[in-house]
Amino acid sequence: MKWKLVSLFAALLFASALLIQPAEATSYVNPNQVYTYERLTLDIKMLAKKYPGLVEYKSLGKSPYGREIWAVKLGKGDATVFYNASHHAREWLTTNIVMEMLDQYSEAYSRNAKFEGYDVRKVLNGTSIWFVPMVNPDGVTLQQKGLNAFPKSVHKKLIKMNGGSKNFKRWKANGQGIDLNRQYPANWNNLSKNSSVKSPAYKNFSGTKPLQTLETQKLTKFTYFVDPEITMSYHSSGRILFWYFNNKAQYMERDRKIAQAYGSMSRYSLVKPTKSPAGGGYKDWFIQTFNRPGLTPEISYHVGETNPPLSVFNEEWKRNRKAGLYIANEGKKLWEQKVIDANFNITTFQRVPLYNRPNTQHKTSMYLSPAYVKVTGIYNGYFRVSTSNGPKWIKKGQYIQGAYKKINTQLWLTEKTQLHRAPIAATAGTFINSQVVQAVKSYGDWYAIQTPSGEKWIKPRNEIVNYQPKDISKVITLTTLNDWYEYPIETKKKGKRITPQDVTSSKQWGQWYLIQTTEGEGWIKLTQ
Repeated sequence: MKWKLVSLFAALLFASALLIQPAEATSYVNPNQVYTYERLTLDIKMLAKKYPGLVEYKSLGKSPYGREIWAVKLGKGDATVFYNASHHAREWLTTNIVMEMLDQYSEAYSRNAKFEGYDVRKVLNGTSIWFVPMVNPDGVTLQQKGLNAFPKSVHKKLIKMNGGSKNFKRWKANGQGIDLNRQYPANWNNLSKNSSVKSPAYKNFSGTKPLQTLETQKLTKFTYFVDPEITMSYHSSGRILFWYFNNKAQYMERDRKIAQAYGSMSRYSLVKPTKSPAGGGYKDWFIQTFNRPGLTPEISYHVGETNPPLSVFNEEWKRNRKAGLYIANEGKKLWEQKVIDANFNITTFQRVPLYNRPNTQHKTSMYLSPAYVKVTGIYNGYFRVSTSNGPKWIKKGQYIQGAYKKINTQLWLTEKTQLHRAPIAATAGTFINSQVVQAVKSYGDWYAIQTPSGEKWIKPRNEIVNYQPKDISKVITLTTLNDWYEYPIETKKKGKRITPQDVTSSKQWGQWYLIQTTEGEGWIKLTQ
């Protein structure tokens, strides 16, 4: 019996221990493998399925050989940063790095867990990280799989561009033998002129004109769409960090600080600025065009003309694991410098589209129903509002500041009055004639009333508020000439006065009496 009790106690302790264990991290990406285009595609779709609302993806279009160039968004914020990888075919381990970021950060967000000291939910609720994990899927596939992954009709051409070799492990270019990171219009003319490679090859051919390739055309167009505050373009190898390309003097200190912080956490050496940087690279074009920080980390120890080995991944991940969150945080800071802080509430009166960013290109499929919402920022013609899907933007338009009041008040409209969709002059519609109406809402000198076509707002003139007369039957003797009125309001005086006579009153409202006279019906005001 004693043995059974001990066994039972031990089992209970074990079960309790299981209950208090933290949830296991769930990983959907295995970065310790040759990371192919096919694997990438499956993983992106899996992550979007597992983390709806946090991860989404789109195709920027197809490469020359029909492979999708995938873009993936992680986060819900309106600040944006952009990371890309595998511009160069043999540098596909950079795809492993950014896909591991996508996987690990998503998982930490779902568990509301800290990651390397960062509050991941806070970071990703304020910032969206866009990834293009494989800019060059054709080149990567050729480097990894060789000729068998391409039509036989182009084998001879590929072999020729590879210097006669069927071993494509050194391949750096895209499928047309053009170096994608020598294709951007930043000092491209001098780069091309001084290059020793004048025709398609496995490396270093800059093409016959900038942005000649589909891949770079799509990436530049996408960059304008994302409008990122900071970009990171991952390459290999050498464990160095490029961050400079003729940066303007007013931005040098800002950009240097970000590069130094990234270099400190990754232990990559910063490349010193030179007076005549070569150019042609994505980072060069981004800095020149947007005047914002652009980084090019070169992962791995130097490996020469091949891909870094898989054995180096764990070390490079340690160096970069918090870098993505750091850059996202810095991007948020830069974005907030452009947004005017706000802290007030508005009421909207119509269903309006929501935007991820204050730009018509970023219109979502979501709408904001008529609501009372807080405005947290202003940018150009847009308001930032808080939603369950993170910060979103609406166009300035038909709204009021603050809220209306709910009331239950009778109004006597003494004049023909225009109806509006909202308590906003620009929403004018049809008219209603003088009559008594029930007001259910008020905002300043506006009232909402029920009509056959639904709730409408009016801004009446000479209205009588809270009109609730009493039915009476009273004879009143008028001994002098008296002013009388069409309505119980002093602005509605009749053109002539009433003569002395006995009159009968059928209604009383305060000091006002509705009377019948030999001259017709009207209202008089008695002070006693």
